[in-house]
Parts: sequence; C-alpha cells; structure tokens
Amino acid sequence: MKLLLIVTVVFTGYMQSAVAIDFPVEHSWTESEKALLKTLWIEKLKEQKDITNRVDNNPVAISMGHNIFFDKRFSSNKKVACASCHHPDKYFTDGLDTAQGIKKVNRNAPTIVGSSQHSWFFLDGRSDSLWSQALGPLENELEHDTNRTQVAHIIYNDPYLRESYEKLFGKMPVISNKKHFPEHAGPVKNIKANQAWKSMHKKDKQVITNIFVNVGKVIAAYEARLQPGTSRFDYYVKALLENNIVEMQKQLSTKEANGLRIFAVKAKCTVCHSGPMFTDKGFHNISVPKRDGYKHDWGRYNGSREVLKNPFNCRSQYNDSKDKSCDELEYIVMERHETQGAMKTPSLRNVAKTAPYMHAGQFKSLKEVIEHYDNPPPVTFRQSELFLDFNLNDKEVDALVAFLKTLNSPIKAKPDLLRPPVLN
Repeated sequence: MKLLLIVTVVFTGYMQSAVAIDFPVEHSWTESEKALLKTLWIEKLKEQKDITNRVDNNPVAISMGHNIFFDKRFSSNKKVACASCHHPDKYFTDGLDTAQGIKKVNRNAPTIVGSSQHSWFFLDGRSDSLWSQALGPLENELEHDTNRTQVAHIIYNDPYLRESYEKLFGKMPVISNKKHFPEHAGPVKNIKANQAWKSMHKKDKQVITNIFVNVGKVIAAYEARLQPGTSRFDYYVKALLENNIVEMQKQLSTKEANGLRIFAVKAKCTVCHSGPMFTDKGFHNISVPKRDGYKHDWGRYNGSREVLKNPFNCRSQYNDSKDKSCDELEYIVMERHETQGAMKTPSLRNVAKTAPYMHAGQFKSLKEVIEHYDNPPPVTFRQSELFLDFNLNDKEVDALVAFLKTLNSPIKAKPDLLRPPVLN
C-alpha cells in the first residue's frame, strides 16, 4: 500500500509544476509522530558542561586523563586499567557478561560513550558526577584494588603526570616522606592499607584525598570527550523533517522503517528510551531474571542510599561549582517500591555494539531482550514497572532489531583519543 504526496518543487527561483511522488506507508508519519522522532534526533543533543569539575574540557586535563585511562599502574597487580573494561574497539565496553578487573565483578560494564549526558552514574546511580564515578573503581577491591596514596605517589613520581597535574591544580605537596604518606593507604577493604590510612594525620589524609579527587576529574575530562556520532537514524530524521523521501529510503530500508514504527508507536519504547540519547536517565525494575550463582541485586534501592553517603557527591567540598543546590540529591527518589531492583535506563545509541545486555549480561542478543519485554517471566521480587502488551510476531521482532542497528554510529571524538596514548 502506498500514499501519494503532492509536492511543489522550487528550483533556481522558478515555481515548477506539482508532481506526484510515491510515498510508501512505512515512511509516512503523522505530525505528532514527526515531533516525537525529532526529540530523538542527535541534533537535539546538547553538550553538557560539568560545572562541578573545573578542569572539564581543559586540554591538559583531557590529555592527562587519557593517559591515566590506559595506565595499568593504577591497579594492585599492574594489569588493570580503565580501558581493561572499556575497550575502544568494543565501543568502550568489554563484551563480557560481567566485568573482569582484579576479580570478577557482579555487573556488566556499560559503555562510557555519551556518559557525560547522564545525571547518575553506575547502574544503580551511586555517584552523581562523572568524576566521582571515576574514583569508585580505583578503590574497589574487585576492580583496580588500589588506594589513595598509591594513586598519589604514581602522579608525584611520574614527570609527565606531575607536570600536567601542576599545570592544572598548582604545585603538588611534597609527599615523598613515607612515614607521613605510606606507599599504600586508603579507606579500603585491604586491612593493611586501611590501618595505614587510619594511622595518618588528618591533614595528610586531606592532602592525599585532594590529589585523588583531582585524578577523578581528569579522567572525567577525557571520558566526556567521547560522544556518539550521527547514525543512519539521525540522517533519516533530518530527511523526514525536510520531506525528502528519496533520502529517507536511502537511510532506512522498509524493514528498518517498520522497526522504527514499532519502536516509537506500537511498542512505545520511548516511554523509557526517550530523548537524543534514547534514555530517560531514570531507573526501572523490568523483572530481569537473576543470574545463577549471583545474589539478588537491589539496584537503585541501595544506590540511592549510597550516593547520599558518598564523600564525593554534589554536597561535598570537592564540588567546584559555586551553586551547590544539588537538586538531584534534594529530590532523590528512595521509596522501596520504586527503587528495589531498579537499574539505570541505558542509552540505545550503538546498542548493537554493546552485547551482552542487562545489568549482569543476562541476554546475549537484542532479540532476547525484546522477547523478554514481550513475554516477561513471573515476578520473583518487587516489580515496579508495567509491561505493555506488545504481541509482536517474529517478523516484527526482526524489524525492531533491524531498526536498533541503525543507531550504530562512529564515536564523535578526536581520533587520538580512541586509542592508547603515545607514552610520554
């Protein structure tokens, strides 16, 4: 079935006669549907400036953060870097069900591309800034398993890192005296390092923590430069807004366009996957089955409590913004029925590159994910979301998967930031 669209073509200043163009139904959208698709368009994506991080977008900080991101010295066994779980050639994920640092982690490693667009960080949102998130894995015994004085000493003893640090934050305090600043000390689970931290003078702890926080801020400065590029879907929306049917057909096949219609209209996926990042930035319990051998994951229920206790949250002294109203923390949702088992809605941009899916990699393919939504298993613990009755047949599932693949795009970043840095 096809519709006829009558258009008037303007060429070199003269009005031409109206012509009839075959306008396939799969590419025919109502005005309200056009408006919805426009909200998903990457052109609506605004650059986010992190006012809590004074070195955000600073070239020296970006370069320093880039170096640290790939540096395996920032781990207890010198074998783990941020890039170990966030590979550039895997869209900054690792392709594993659950991440592997020093030990096996109980959650999937999400991509960091476009992460600066979010309000909450980690799958449970236990951090409220990109830089405070960057600090978590460093001291986590399953991930980097390092500690604050170790991190500070690496910066202090490396000529390039120290020079960069001092350009950004001023002259580093002298921390070479190991009696005041032990090689390994921090508020971590490692008993020896924890005891060493407790024995340190309060002022010395503050010196080290300041350096530690600044490391998180340069890592965030680097990560924030990694943004999703323009996908075929985005080119399609541009053509749609220009009523350019030829370009629309070029960008999306009939199958892909039908998949988009299922996504936006029939299945109403935009209820949660909204905006140019295809995420509402919220938290939802969608009854994902627990992985065998893993404990029940309380998700946002615990994360909402942890972020309030996080010593590096918006209300802390480390927030570089003059405005510390911290509305996100002020109005945080903590009710059990809304947060138990809820996880952050992931972006769908480049989703075809980030398998496996869900918080512990429960699903290997996009088809499995869609089938879960279409026919969710019985609830095993509190479910806070309502599932829509999709009733998708196999052809529709395949079309929806085909559409999701049109969200693939290059990473929008300088080429040198997408590979390990040249050693300084």
